[in-house]
Amino acid sequence: MFTITEVYNNIPCREGLTADWGFSCLIEEAGLLFDTGAKGDVLVSNMRALGIDPAAIRRLVLSHDHWDHIGGIEAVLAANPAAEVYVHDAFSEKTLSEIRKYTEPRIVTEWTEVANGIAVTGPLGTDTREQSLVLSTPGGHLVVTGCAHPHIGRIIERVSAVGPVRGVIGGLHTVTGEDIDALAGVAYLATSHCTDRIGELAERYPGSFVPGGVGKTHRV
Repeated sequence: MFTITEVYNNIPCREGLTADWGFSCLIEEAGLLFDTGAKGDVLVSNMRALGIDPAAIRRLVLSHDHWDHIGGIEAVLAANPAAEVYVHDAFSEKTLSEIRKYTEPRIVTEWTEVANGIAVTGPLGTDTREQSLVLSTPGGHLVVTGCAHPHIGRIIERVSAVGPVRGVIGGLHTVTGEDIDALAGVAYLATSHCTDRIGELAERYPGSFVPGGVGKTHRV
């Protein structure tokens, strides 16, 4: 079982936390932070309010090189410069240089295991290259997305080549009709952040839809 806590999100969920545009979540069992939101001070404040020590982060995985997902890099690495950092080949030299102030990033080009039972898809898409996190659970794979710029249907297709997709958590950005259809087999759907058509997704899949937001904890 994995415990996934959303520590940064523009959608509120829990009192005492700051909602701000961006996304970040912690996979507790792996000490893995996925994305960092837009502002380091907001990220750290939310983490501390949730009882999470930034210095305990052992791994940092970044989905794509947009400000609302990388803004807290320095705050995380200043607290724990020994953390392993996973990016991909579409990250700018500016972002890589910021990481290299603390540690050498690991540049992912394909499906790569980053912890026990956890992998990244490697970069997908063309206009905005992005990688997603994939957690292996007894019921199938759980996909965690930053914004799903390559489209969630394409991401599900990639993960399905490895095994069945059980759930999706995170931002889905622009959702097409094909994307909505691709989510038909998903048993756990918690979309938030930049997802458009959230209401339509909730109406289409009432049995699997779970509201996401800052402070939301998923146990899967």
